[in-house]
Amino acid sequence: MIRVGVVGCGIIGRIHCEALQEVPGCELVVVADVELANRERAKKEFGVSAVGSVEEMLAEFDVDLVDICVPTYLHEAVMTQAMRAKKHIFCEKPLARSLEEGQRLVALSAGYDKKIGIGHVVRFAPAYEGIRQSVLQGEIGQAGVVRTFRGGSQFPVGWQDWFADFDRSGGVIVDLLIHDLDYCRWLFGDVERVYAKTTQGRTTARLEHAMVVLRFKNGVIAHVEGSWTNFPGQFYTAVEVAGTDGLISFDSRKTNPIVTATVPDTRAQIGPTAVNPYALELEDMVQAIKEDRPPLVSIDDAFATLEVALAASRSARTGQVVEL
Repeated sequence: MIRVGVVGCGIIGRIHCEALQEVPGCELVVVADVELANRERAKKEFGVSAVGSVEEMLAEFDVDLVDICVPTYLHEAVMTQAMRAKKHIFCEKPLARSLEEGQRLVALSAGYDKKIGIGHVVRFAPAYEGIRQSVLQGEIGQAGVVRTFRGGSQFPVGWQDWFADFDRSGGVIVDLLIHDLDYCRWLFGDVERVYAKTTQGRTTARLEHAMVVLRFKNGVIAHVEGSWTNFPGQFYTAVEVAGTDGLISFDSRKTNPIVTATVPDTRAQIGPTAVNPYALELEDMVQAIKEDRPPLVSIDDAFATLEVALAASRSARTGQVVEL
């Protein structure tokens, strides 16, 4: 049985705690959070011990896997502590807030004899995985253009309002659109160049909208769009991949989540699923430990995605195309 400790029990930490209840072969034993209210809620909801810091967790509890769900700007510090304690590590995306932080983590992980996985959860979403399989199997011919959207709901509020602090969160590109940047990399490989626009720093309203255009080394073009708005709304995601022989699309607001239109005019559908992608990514992590294999998303893979996200952020700031 893999004993798990979750560090950070805010919104995403609670999602992880709930997901861990669905993962066979592991047991959530302790959470660490600086906020007393979060600790008390975790004890009540999940029946686990709760401490005020990762230092207490590592000193007082025999955990095998440290699941890191703290704000982005704290990832490096907490992951470094877990590595020094020789623990298996699962860390929420993105890997780090800056390229330098990411580089230090990659260097520290070289030769590390425990497993490290990063939570790029879209790779585990059945609809998105289904699209990838369809594309790889050539169902729409040679892919040429991709369009994605993520957002629509109210601007997120986290501990100390850290999402609104660009220096700590990286804004909508590094925190939110990184999901789709990673997914597109998973589909099409290395990115060659990036161009982006964002409202960040251009309005005093509590909102941020961004558009990122990617050119991949294989010639595919991706349009990646996302938003944090200043009014309550429906969060949704959408993706469309156009190829030489057809189109495959998904919109989470629609009843039939994946519809593939091919040439000649035939249609195939993949129905909805109740599978929790957070449980799937954590199950992959637990199985990686038990089977002594790499998790699906490695630290090197997550660093490559971070590079693309930070390049997009730099392009939005400078107004220039960024070559990778």
